[in-house]
Amino acid sequence: MNPFAKISLLALGPALALGIARFAYGLLLPPMKMGLGISYAQAGWLNTINAVGYILGALTAALVARRLGTARTYNLGAVFTVLTVLTLGVVQGFEALSLFRLLSGVSGAWIFVAGGVIAAEAAAEYPDKSGVLIGVFYAGAGFGVALTGLVVPQWLEHFGPSSWRDVWVLLGVLGALFAVAGYTATPPDWTQAERYSARTVYRPFRHKWILGGYIAFGAGSIAYMTFIVAFLTSSGQPPWHISAFWVSIGLSSMTAPWLWSRLFARLRHARAFAILVGISAAGAIIPLISASFPAAIASAVVFGAVFFAVVAATTDFIRRNVGISNTTAAIGTFTVAFGTGQTLGPLVIGRIIDSYSSLTAGLAAGCAFICLGSALALLQRDQK
Repeated sequence: MNPFAKISLLALGPALALGIARFAYGLLLPPMKMGLGISYAQAGWLNTINAVGYILGALTAALVARRLGTARTYNLGAVFTVLTVLTLGVVQGFEALSLFRLLSGVSGAWIFVAGGVIAAEAAAEYPDKSGVLIGVFYAGAGFGVALTGLVVPQWLEHFGPSSWRDVWVLLGVLGALFAVAGYTATPPDWTQAERYSARTVYRPFRHKWILGGYIAFGAGSIAYMTFIVAFLTSSGQPPWHISAFWVSIGLSSMTAPWLWSRLFARLRHARAFAILVGISAAGAIIPLISASFPAAIASAVVFGAVFFAVVAATTDFIRRNVGISNTTAAIGTFTVAFGTGQTLGPLVIGRIIDSYSSLTAGLAAGCAFICLGSALALLQRDQK
């Protein structure tokens, strides 16, 4: 199997971990809130607890990989994620839903970290194609976003909001297919990282500027993903506009490997990261200039084309600056940074929205965070 085919199958892991287990919740939040009779604060908590689980998973991924191997960690994360998604359609009670949202965050991070290690190792064998190969892996998340954007709104429209539990079961079944496909791309002897003794210690302080930029980008980008649907709805956009917007983000993100591979190959330090984060800020600000449907689609296309490419840029930076024995720990640290931003972002931006009674103010603050992330990354240099 050629490397593109392997990583394309492996990319169904991020499609499961992010596109299904994480971001599909945004589409299901309104019917879940109505069906469960919970407040907006409780609905937000179900997203926050998932981000907390994501951080816990990133913190433990390196330990699990040292004990089980990177490939097994990826596959174990996929199995647990499928089970938690299926369970969301079965369990009763807010506490039980919180628990399984937490667990899906943990297992999703294992997929993301371990899969990122495997993708980075595969890319190292093909230096002239490394940017595309790494990008293909993270573009899988965009495929998951596009798929849920097509499936979830149509299902709810046809069967009604009360069918949200059935949607989780359907997504779990789709996720099981993704997990099986990913398994075929991760034979136990494919990844090299598990063969290395972790005698050296990864020192994240050397990469403090890009890590700080990643936290800021995580805070600003999740604010956009969290509140942009409410913003578009408040401006009078009909449901099919929202579906088209969501699908546009997913589809445009799938073009990223081919759009930005030369950028990865030509630029050093964290400049590729900084440029991509800057482009995402430009995409996020478009709806603040115009609330029309064409402007919304333009925002989705620009933002989506770089959202997951930013994650690929961090992995490319790690590939160039971190030894193979520390790759899992480094990717885990960067994932924790991103998860921290995604945990704090909705809380901070939500307070701004409440204080000013303005979604516009919140989205503007999110854009400011993204711009800060780009500026911080410009200070980062490659290690000699």
